Amino acid sequence: MEDDAKQFIENLENRFGGPVGYRTYSTWFASEDGVVREFGVFIFEINGKFHYEDFERKPSLFGFAIKPRKSLPPYVKLEGSFSASSIKSITVVTKPQALSCAQGMKKQEMIAPANGLQRIFSPLVTRVVLSDGPAMFFELINHKEFTKAIKEGMDGRVQGV
Repeated sequence: MEDDAKQFIENLENRFGGPVGYRTYSTWFASEDGVVREFGVFIFEINGKFHYEDFERKPSLFGFAIKPRKSLPPYVKLEGSFSASSIKSITVVTKPQALSCAQGMKKQEMIAPANGLQRIFSPLVTRVVLSDGPAMFFELINHKEFTKAIKEGMDGRVQGV
């Protein structure tokens, strides 16, 4: 397994032309333009640019592959990137509000940052608003580590971090 991970990272470095700096996993992903990934995305930084991508997840039961339902749409790989300098703001919001935004029921501008009670009782996600694109929502393993990586790439110019 260790060799697979090293090879995966080497492939990323060759594909994007530099060493992987920061990397993490988001266990859930959504974007303002309607994309939702229940199984999350891998996020990594190379040369000041943050990339994210998901992986096809084959259904299994106790480690044994099972046939997917015929009604499922075919898998389409999600890949995207953004530079640290294109980030307008980063805030923590509730996951239900992020999902309603991804489903087109609420505009991301109408979502307030999570308050104290919500931070205790609600699942939280990190909202990344880009100056030139849709807002994205990441259910990160460590929000503070992610914002620190963004700040290091930005020299502190991101608001709401």
